[in-house]
Amino acid sequence: MDDAEIRAEIERRRKRAVELKLRETMWDLYSSQFKYIDDYLKKEPDTILPEIKDSLTRFGGSSSFRFAGIDYTITCLEGGREKDGRGYDSTETTHMTISLVVAGKRTFEFNMRQSVTYGRDMPYFNESMGTVTAFIEGTWVEQIRKLLDDMRGFKKDAWKKRNAPREAQRLKDDIERFGL
Repeated sequence: MDDAEIRAEIERRRKRAVELKLRETMWDLYSSQFKYIDDYLKKEPDTILPEIKDSLTRFGGSSSFRFAGIDYTITCLEGGREKDGRGYDSTETTHMTISLVVAGKRTFEFNMRQSVTYGRDMPYFNESMGTVTAFIEGTWVEQIRKLLDDMRGFKKDAWKKRNAPREAQRLKDDIERFGL
């Protein structure tokens, strides 16, 4: 391959990663499942998928774990922060790099920005997906989606089980209030 062909292949792979919505999937997986996993381990360990909980190793902004017999590491490296404005309507922007290592090989990486604008009533959050800086397609693409679905489902089931007695009491109270 000559330089032009290599550049064309890199662009094709970037576009493929964007089409697959891998940036959004990885951000969702990191922000909803791994960003605060230390808190869940302390306060609600029963809401973490056992396969992940049993194999999880945390260091810095990285989470290493085993899923479906494969080793993964998700890393979020925060870069610079920018502040714009003061008081209400001030915005703080954090630059980040999210990466995924599968079986010891970096398979996906992208840059993004997360902004928080402090409004009069509440903060407003915005995530802006940036450039894909690494992408090697493989079976991990579907596995990562399955992991996200499995972790969400397990957490939802754990909360539902925990709240079952309360929900049963609510139903009983509703039956009484509505004369059923």
